[in-house]
Amino acid sequence: MDSNKKVYDVCIVGGGFSGLVLAIKLARAGLLVCIAELNRMVGRRILSTGNGRCNFTNSRMGNEYYYSETELSFIEDRHGDLIDFLRELGILEREFDGYFYPITNQAKTVRDALENEINALGIEVLLDNRVTDISKGEIFTVTTHRTEILAKKVCVASGGLSAATLGSSKFGYKMASKFNMKVTKLAPALVGLVSKDISLKELAGVRALGKVSYNSASCEGEIQFNKDGISGYPVMCISRFIGFDELDKKLSDISIDFIYFMDEEELKQELIKRFKHNENATILAALNGLSNEKVIQTVVSYARIYADTLVSKLDNEDIDNLVYYFKHFSVEITGTKGFDNSQVTAGGVALSGINLNTMESNECPGLFFTGEVLDVDGICGGYNLTWAYFSATKAAEAIIQEV
Repeated sequence: MDSNKKVYDVCIVGGGFSGLVLAIKLARAGLLVCIAELNRMVGRRILSTGNGRCNFTNSRMGNEYYYSETELSFIEDRHGDLIDFLRELGILEREFDGYFYPITNQAKTVRDALENEINALGIEVLLDNRVTDISKGEIFTVTTHRTEILAKKVCVASGGLSAATLGSSKFGYKMASKFNMKVTKLAPALVGLVSKDISLKELAGVRALGKVSYNSASCEGEIQFNKDGISGYPVMCISRFIGFDELDKKLSDISIDFIYFMDEEELKQELIKRFKHNENATILAALNGLSNEKVIQTVVSYARIYADTLVSKLDNEDIDNLVYYFKHFSVEITGTKGFDNSQVTAGGVALSGINLNTMESNECPGLFFTGEVLDVDGICGGYNLTWAYFSATKAAEAIIQEV
């Protein structure tokens, strides 16, 4: 080892949200920190979060909003701490139904605030440095395609496979495997679905409320239909399960309940009441207001009823068919839109190989993992940035205590 070469207390691989939070917390504690980032700017993926608005956390917080192969009771509610952390950086928040955004409604505000703090703390950032290897001797050597970095500890915060154009990387998984740590199966999550179902010809362009179910997973919210697929909040939230089934070549159809706020009997009685109210009304007129207009037209068509049929002509079988298709509208899917279009990666470095109090590798002391690279993914709503913050905070607390 060159005795004249700078040795950092911690080298952080990845300048995303988790890596930046960790760097700030460590530097504030007086540690000598550097960040190796493959992009030409830090926090690039932050710009795309929340559709460019950066929904960074949620007041409804708990391990039930996350998925992993490992039990997640260790996840604590730190959403208030994250709000306070961003306030210290000058980010004022606005809250909408429990979802928190910067008051500017711009993800750039969050990215810039983190970069400003990094600069203020004098943290060295090696941009456009793709890390190719980590080795451990007396200390760690982090090798990039441009240089070598010496550090007493290393944290891999390199993210996952999602959004390749914004700097996705397999690096964290490769390093985990190198140090004899398990990596679980990987699938795109928070991603739209691809479908060639004939129903999309009629529903393309529609936004409609509904409950989307896939096997045992389900979620409610606004569904967005387009000519070659389906997206929207409920689809994104359950897409991880479809991603894994696509990987295993065992896809099933999704089922949509357009009237999820009523059970089948309640809906049947609602239809009977509407039809009795004006027996000379056409079926489309009688159903007006129950769901999106095009959804109603499609359901009526699937129930094999002509759009100009008078409700006085309907029988019990017609009503049962309407109930069925409103509540169990099936759409055949061919898979997800893939990692490049996903917001997060499901799966990752197995938590079984991590000390969950410190985020440190059980196999390699001094090597930490935080954020998306780990086998934890959350639903839509600020949960993944909160996980990035939580895991970075756990690592920072442990490292600071050891110094």
